[in-house]
Amino acid sequence: MRRRFFWSMVIVSVATLTIGGVAAAALIHRSVENSIRTEFQRQASETARIIQVQFFGDLEPSPPGAADERSVGVLRDREGIAEVLSLVRAVGGHDYVEAAFLNLRGAVVLLGGGDHVLLPLVPDGVDLEHPYRFDAEIDGVQVAAIAQPFRLDRGTLVVLIGTNLELIPWAEVAARFGWAIALGIVLAAVLAAGLARRLARRVEPLRQASRDIAAGDFGVRVEVAGNDEITDVARAFNEMAGQLEAARVREREFLVSVSHDLRTPLTTIAGYAEAMQEGRVDAADLDRVAKVLGTEAGRLERLVEDLMLLSRIEAREFSLRSEAVDLAAHLKGVLESFRERADSAKVVLHSDIDPVGIVDVDPDRVAQVVGNLLENALRYTPEAGQVTLSLDETPLGVRMAVSDTGPGIDAADLPHIFERLYVTARYRPVRPEGSGLGLSIVRELVNAMGGETAVESAPGQGTTIAVTLPTRSGDPGRLLR
Repeated sequence: MRRRFFWSMVIVSVATLTIGGVAAAALIHRSVENSIRTEFQRQASETARIIQVQFFGDLEPSPPGAADERSVGVLRDREGIAEVLSLVRAVGGHDYVEAAFLNLRGAVVLLGGGDHVLLPLVPDGVDLEHPYRFDAEIDGVQVAAIAQPFRLDRGTLVVLIGTNLELIPWAEVAARFGWAIALGIVLAAVLAAGLARRLARRVEPLRQASRDIAAGDFGVRVEVAGNDEITDVARAFNEMAGQLEAARVREREFLVSVSHDLRTPLTTIAGYAEAMQEGRVDAADLDRVAKVLGTEAGRLERLVEDLMLLSRIEAREFSLRSEAVDLAAHLKGVLESFRERADSAKVVLHSDIDPVGIVDVDPDRVAQVVGNLLENALRYTPEAGQVTLSLDETPLGVRMAVSDTGPGIDAADLPHIFERLYVTARYRPVRPEGSGLGLSIVRELVNAMGGETAVESAPGQGTTIAVTLPTRSGDPGRLLR
């Protein structure tokens, strides 16, 4: 990782320098070019003004039909105009300085003698009444040029200036840019090496701690120091390690509880089997023994089934098959299936079910949820107590609740009642039977259906566990009116 970080830093630095240098060169080139062209325009304007003052100031009217040259007056001093243009070319360091006169009839008179190469390169259709900047190629060399007009009474005086000077000495710039990149690479390498060593020192404890957790040591933690991204990673790692350690503790407790719940009926079954084998069970006791064995076998079956169901739910290896259901009628049927069990426990079942219409839910999963809640309530409700199943509609969906008049739950236990085996282990003296997984199954099923669970209880005042399933369009449950 240190090597990858080092080369990443070097590559990023070189790329940054290169892109920045190219962008800066382009901006500088554009700025210099604009500045030079502006200076060309100023010099051309001043040159035109000098020519106008010295050679066109005393022009006399030309007779009709006069030649083009006479239309600008008698040019008594051609050599003078040539000297002015030559002087401007020398002082300004230009390659080309030319002048021409455009009379009112459109005729062009070349001034100053010599070769005029810029004027023919002005594109046709260009209005020389205004300054015109253009690029031209002369003898294979790119020339930056400007045509600057100067308005006179009988026409327009145009001065053209062009130069093939390299605006920016690219060879020198490239050489210095190369040295800058080389220096940047050296500095980036030094900086990257330092940062890589520092990063490696800080990441090494995380790497070692990860290996310790992989080896089964969930108590390992890393030091949290500083205020940067690695500190955040270290803090998140410690949180993850804590959660893994807590999960391992819960798993161990779960296995201990399951082992206890399995051992009790197995011990009973094994004891009676041994007694029957040795002939210590009278014929008159066979019915009682058979009933005990059946009860314990049923207890084992429920525990195994609940364990398998909870495992499938947590692994998401089950499906929801929603259909249109008259939820009120469906819950009344579920409640009636518990009537005999309630009567045997001398507990009164009460119905407070409101009609909520047709709801799109999985009826089997809903029956499983409500059945687990009713079974849990019957288990902890004393004789002559009451268990109530209610159904109503709320803004969040349909709410199903099971209330009992049992002993209630301590406030400290309320956040844990949906944990596996928690209620059974905590309140085993009240009702020893049951797998202790019913409420965990309820929570997992409700979460899978997009719903929410809630519990209200107080010691001596009974318990109410409510389930709310959504009925909005697109949710696992959808109300069909």
